[in-house]
Amino acid sequence: MKSIKVNKAFIGGIIGFVLATLLVTLGFWKTILVLTVTIIIAYIGSVLDEYDVNIKTLLTMMSRKNR
Repeated sequence: MKSIKVNKAFIGGIIGFVLATLLVTLGFWKTILVLTVTIIIAYIGSVLDEYDVNIKTLLTMMSRKNR
């Protein structure tokens, strides 16, 4: 896998901007809720990636109609 060099100050600035925008528009507690849900979903995604789970198979199993 290729390594991409990322400027950490640029990434930090983008994260700070998004966080400040969320705080101003949503308020403190709603921002905390959004961040919590984002972290949980990111964790679930990393677990699915780690165990090489096929999402398409899961979706077809959940959406299969009973006959």
